[in-house]
Amino acid sequence: MTTTIVPGERTFISAKTLPPQAPAALIAREKFNDTLHETNSVGLMLVQAPAGYGKTTTTAERLKALEADVAWYRLDAPDNQPGQFAAYLAHTLESNRPGTCPDTLRRLTTSGFDNLQEFLTHLLAEMPVEAEPLYVVLDDYHLITDAEIHEAMRFLLRHQPAYLTMIILTRTVPPIGVAQLRMQGHMLEISARELGFDADEAQHYFEQRLPYEVSRESIERAVRRVEGWVSALQLVATSAATSVAFNEMVEQFEDGNQYIFDYFDELLGRQLDDEALGFLLRTSLLDRFNAFLAMRVAGHRDGQALLNQLISKGFFVMPLDSSGLWFRYHPLFSAYLRHLLACSAQEDVTSLHQQASDAWRELDRPEEAARHAVKAQDQQRITCILLDHGRAFFTEGQFALLQQCLDALDPTSIADEPLLTLLRAWVAQSQYKFDEAEQWLAAAEAKLKEHLSDDDLRSVRCEFSAVRAQVAMNFGDSHTALGQATDAMEQEARFLPTSKVAAASVMGEALFVEGHLKEALARMQDTETLARAHGAHQNVLWALCQQSEINVAMGLLQKAYNVQERAFQYADEYHLDQLPILEFLYRIRSQVMWEWHHLENAERCALQGIEILEAQGERWYLQSYTSLAKVAQARGRQTLCADYIQKIQKMLASGEYHIDWVANSHATMLSFWDAVRDREAIQRWLTAAPDYAIEDATNHFLQCNSRNWARAYLSLEQPEKARPILEGLQAVAERIGLQMDLNRNHIALAHMHWQLEDREQALFHMREALQLASTTGAVGSFLRLGKVLIVILKALINDQLIDGMELQRAERLIQLSQQQRDFSRAIRISLDEAIIQDIIDRPDVPELIRTSPLTRREWQILSLIHAGLSNDQIAEHLKVAATTVKTHIRSLYQKQNIAHRSEAIELARDLLSKIQGE
Repeated sequence: MTTTIVPGERTFISAKTLPPQAPAALIAREKFNDTLHETNSVGLMLVQAPAGYGKTTTTAERLKALEADVAWYRLDAPDNQPGQFAAYLAHTLESNRPGTCPDTLRRLTTSGFDNLQEFLTHLLAEMPVEAEPLYVVLDDYHLITDAEIHEAMRFLLRHQPAYLTMIILTRTVPPIGVAQLRMQGHMLEISARELGFDADEAQHYFEQRLPYEVSRESIERAVRRVEGWVSALQLVATSAATSVAFNEMVEQFEDGNQYIFDYFDELLGRQLDDEALGFLLRTSLLDRFNAFLAMRVAGHRDGQALLNQLISKGFFVMPLDSSGLWFRYHPLFSAYLRHLLACSAQEDVTSLHQQASDAWRELDRPEEAARHAVKAQDQQRITCILLDHGRAFFTEGQFALLQQCLDALDPTSIADEPLLTLLRAWVAQSQYKFDEAEQWLAAAEAKLKEHLSDDDLRSVRCEFSAVRAQVAMNFGDSHTALGQATDAMEQEARFLPTSKVAAASVMGEALFVEGHLKEALARMQDTETLARAHGAHQNVLWALCQQSEINVAMGLLQKAYNVQERAFQYADEYHLDQLPILEFLYRIRSQVMWEWHHLENAERCALQGIEILEAQGERWYLQSYTSLAKVAQARGRQTLCADYIQKIQKMLASGEYHIDWVANSHATMLSFWDAVRDREAIQRWLTAAPDYAIEDATNHFLQCNSRNWARAYLSLEQPEKARPILEGLQAVAERIGLQMDLNRNHIALAHMHWQLEDREQALFHMREALQLASTTGAVGSFLRLGKVLIVILKALINDQLIDGMELQRAERLIQLSQQQRDFSRAIRISLDEAIIQDIIDRPDVPELIRTSPLTRREWQILSLIHAGLSNDQIAEHLKVAATTVKTHIRSLYQKQNIAHRSEAIELARDLLSKIQGE
């Protein structure tokens, strides 16, 4: 059956044949330039994604930016009729390029065509054989369901002139021979994966739209939660009035958002029957699925056919790979469906999780099986899975999953099983619940005496000793830890094969914290070998991370970096990209990058660590937040640094952490407070800071903890109190060979002697620090000193006390220090009217400054914006209402023709740099 295209006059809506108007805060998506340039060799570009991914906006923006010749045809439901489709297609071509097909349009009016193929034949015959490149965009092609139109498109794509490129924008894959075109290389594709905003694009977008600053970490979390879905990011931008609201909204996405739910309600509408809706609801509890899982959980014999039907409707069903076998729902769509499932009285969710658990076990995917067994609260299934696969979960470092499983079990059933007790105790110690770990071990020992043989009981106790050794190590009791670890090594492990590996690791750690660096390194290398033999990925990576830390302590940062590379290669080889232990690896890489002043790499590693630990909970972000705060301070981003410091303080107040984590965080907090001259905060810290014992500072974290006290005293200009601490630390570091701490102590000693006006000793220690930096590569530790570093280094240079590499290093440090913005100076300068007048009088300032003079208050606010303060922080600083600040900012923007905060920051940076000499 074909449709006759009857003749007649037609009325054309001009808006249907014009590219759409650009929205506000348009993002230039230059990453698609290469794809569009490649269309010269193909006839079709298919842009296919669910609603809200910016198909239309992106295509229009790029074609306009590339100055392409475009004929745009936006389809509606009435266009799903051959005559209407033909008329608009010809009208679109003729409107864009007059003379292309006037006879075809005339015939549509006078005599018509027998069918759509005859129309296309006439159209193609009339079009010139050669012409300048032309793009024809068919927007919203998913509205077309007419088979004759689809067949006509096949015909058009086979016979179109070489200069013509069809661009189809659609929510679904159209039945126009896409598979054949793909195989022949005659088509380019852009999918939701490419259309979604990446973190850089999202950051650019938010910088344009938001009146407040959002951290890169928050932006990346938002992008991950919505998988780049542009509409969801737009919703955040329009709904969140503050950075706090921004973060809260992003966190809510995991459980759902009412605006998103309303959107999906409209999207589903009446498109689904009960069978299809039931399929969606039941499979929504699966993180991923194939036809087998869909059949088992949703109860459909032909799950693949129903799945294909749902995909054809343009719902948020995302393929996991190119196989077409595995799928998942977009996380926000999944949250929506789970919400509907929870509200449905017809579905037994517990039974669905049990079916899912059994199905995953049949597919030999125990982790997924365990998660569903936990959600079903099925103790029998959980116990069976742990007895079969708990060892693997442990060696892979899946402590969060183990905790979920074990929390769901009756404590008495755990004490009956040595393996479950060991897993429970290891999980408790990993969560810093050391007393709880001992309680589990003691309870099990009391019960196991009743039915274990002497040999089995001895083996169990040896394996329990491995746990106790690690607990003692975390308490800082290295002597007890060594004794327990020695006991654990006496017998082969029967219940948890990696117990001996853990004991060997503890022995290495104990040697490390006691200051036996070479012996500790050798022990950790042996532990790595033992862990590789057991295939214990978690322990291999842990041993490599420990080796890296030991090398850092010895001042061998390049060697530490090389060990990290080995660890990354191991993780790649065994596909361990989401193993939680990798956060440790990224963390120590971030610390090395910060020390070398590779700030972008340091930030990237910290952000990757957070991404890995996202499922574990925010309390584990402490070290990553510390790294991000250090990077923010080094970049002069005061507001961002202050936000991270606030998060760090909150986490430290609400949880227990190893002294290594605490000391590192405190060092960053003290550095920030010193930069902003917050002496009250430093004084408060001294009243509650962890105690120190200089003679015990035989490792990097106890050295750091003690040095924090000295830094606090120096910030308060009390160098005499800092002196015995630093001199004592230096003696211990020299005796043990803690080269990195020697380097940092020399820097602090130089600062101390400078405050004491002992110029000779200050220069001596700074010269020693520069010499040590030849091997350590230290940069970040020097820059923490602030602007006084410049004075001391210039004194060294002027007195000709350094040359060669030390001179080059000093000159580079001066340059870097000059580039760093002093937080407190930006505030002080804003209050000085003489300086304001000095700026106005300069001949090189913008004319707008003179013709539209700022008030004194507007100058203050401009410089506070430059300092990185948010509107609320500016209001607090000036002791005025937040609405008053907004009024002054609007006036400032109008006077200086400023549209965004980033422009205000750039103006302030330019003006203040003329005074500050930066």
